[in-house]
Amino acid sequence: MRFTKIIALFAAVTVLISSCKKKEIFVDPAYIFLKWSSAVRNLNYKEYSECEAFPKDESVFRELYGDFYLSDLIIRNIGEFNEKATKMDVNRYEYKFRRVYFECVRIKRKTGKPVQNMKGDMEFINYIDGPKKDKGWLMFNRTIINTETVDRQ
Repeated sequence: MRFTKIIALFAAVTVLISSCKKKEIFVDPAYIFLKWSSAVRNLNYKEYSECEAFPKDESVFRELYGDFYLSDLIIRNIGEFNEKATKMDVNRYEYKFRRVYFECVRIKRKTGKPVQNMKGDMEFINYIDGPKKDKGWLMFNRTIINTETVDRQ
């Protein structure tokens, strides 16, 4: 239910922003971020791997997210986008990139209770060439840090 409310709120904000600005809106990464969060919460490896530029193996995925998941994701800021700026991955495929800054809550899977407030940033990439060219924006490099421990007894 909470995930549905977040998607509805995001859609409303997107419509509001699009009516106020004529610049291209950066929607795909926000959708991918929410899809990734749902996949992690439900331990759905297939959906998780569709969101990642370089997904971990399924056993690593289950180990990483077996005890905790992230919830209440809020995108705080979207970095500037330079259409002409590109990078190359380790396989020498070129991609465009954009940084997204967010906050979230880390939830203990056994209890369903929040244990930490977190914040971080991640890079979204969109391949210009190579086998992932038509996959759209993908999650790439991320940093998530603990901002405080939640004490909800």
